Amino acid sequence: MYEEAIGELFPSLFYPHLDFAAVQSRTDSGAIIRDLIFYNGRREPFLQELYSDYGSSQIVFELKNVAEVSRDHVNQLNRYMTDSLGRFGVLVTRNRLKKARLQSTIDLWSGQRRCIVTLTDADIEQMVEVFESKQRSPLDLLKKAYVDFKRACPS
Repeated sequence: MYEEAIGELFPSLFYPHLDFAAVQSRTDSGAIIRDLIFYNGRREPFLQELYSDYGSSQIVFELKNVAEVSRDHVNQLNRYMTDSLGRFGVLVTRNRLKKARLQSTIDLWSGQRRCIVTLTDADIEQMVEVFESKQRSPLDLLKKAYVDFKRACPS
């Protein structure tokens, strides 16, 4: 139910910047099922940066309806971030990452220049508010998550 709700909401929130959403996108072999994936049209400077820095022609969102994200959840999203899709992914979950999980995402960035940012329920609520008020783009909340993540990384 959580995946279905996010799968219906995000395409509206991110359009036209992220487009051609695919929910439960499978690889040809069917071995990998990505919860939600968008084509990165690179219409915004932020999305162009994700393409330039991480090769992200597609952006993968992994949806986790759990109280606490585990190491396996982070590793799962990391496996989905390939050279053909890009090395930027979004973990959508109920709560902020615990310190150890955040550190594992920072370690991925430090070692492999792979970027995993997190959107929580609070972020999604803000995205809906800015969408409805038309004061900002919901994409700005994804950008904020990215900026916060990069500030936590070593330079």
